[in-house]
Amino acid sequence: MQKQGADVRTRGFFPRLFFIERIKMTVSSQTNKVIYIGNGVATEFAIPFSFLEREHIKVRQKKNDIQTERTDWTVKGGNLVFADAPESGAEIAIVREVPLTQETDYRDNEILHAETLERSFDKLTMQVQQLAEKSARAVTVDIFDDTAADSLIPSIRKAVSDCQTAAETSTVQAANAKTQAGIADEKAREAAEAKAAVLNAIGVNGLYVTTHVSGNCWYREWFSDAQKTQRVWLEQGGLSDFYTVTALTNQHYNINLLRPFSNTDYHVQLTVKNTIWCVPTWHKSSTVSTLVAEVRNYDNSKASFYFDWYACGC
Repeated sequence: MQKQGADVRTRGFFPRLFFIERIKMTVSSQTNKVIYIGNGVATEFAIPFSFLEREHIKVRQKKNDIQTERTDWTVKGGNLVFADAPESGAEIAIVREVPLTQETDYRDNEILHAETLERSFDKLTMQVQQLAEKSARAVTVDIFDDTAADSLIPSIRKAVSDCQTAAETSTVQAANAKTQAGIADEKAREAAEAKAAVLNAIGVNGLYVTTHVSGNCWYREWFSDAQKTQRVWLEQGGLSDFYTVTALTNQHYNINLLRPFSNTDYHVQLTVKNTIWCVPTWHKSSTVSTLVAEVRNYDNSKASFYFDWYACGC
């Protein structure tokens, strides 16, 4: 081992003089930032890490998700002192940001001062800590994950978008379900009131009437005789079950009538609820006990719908 100050000339190497006065590293903290919460009164905050220049200290404040950079401060005895106290609840981040440069010029055959070497090592250590702090806040993948970096962020954004869409759809469906439940209750109340008014009534326009309610549907029959064997008129209606959208094509949906008509010469009114994206057409089945609704779905984003139907005849 070469002694300090020794002059060596071997194998083409030129002599170099190394005078190391002292070795003492000063970067004892492993962090380069600290966060405080303002109380509207305190103006002085400790800086728990070393720094080389005042310009290496940056101060940022966040209040109500709004970030600003504070410059109205000085350094006094290792503390940062604000001219105006940060307002209560404000987050204060004191960060050391060292330029990623190396400005010391080392030359052959010159005295290498420990102060100079120490300062260079200190700055290098601070730069490493700075990069480590930033990488700790970065999104990373498992060491065994082969996901490409350039596809990670787009996939995360897509996942967030899908979650937002699902949440919005759930909110709409919940609102629609609440509305539909209210409509069903209203229809049931109307039918119940009609039933209470005319159930087994006698003598309405010279006819005998029977009313029946089943779930969200109802029917009313008019008879010409008190024994109610000679029906002269029938009307019925209500709300169908909920149907789920499955495809953007014509779909057929059967609505079972509570009471069959005597023949196919009856009138039908049919509307689709919970949607503005399709218009139904209907036709009578070969029997007199079923309605067949034909619907073309134009928008799969509508998750479900139902029919409000009414039919009358003999």
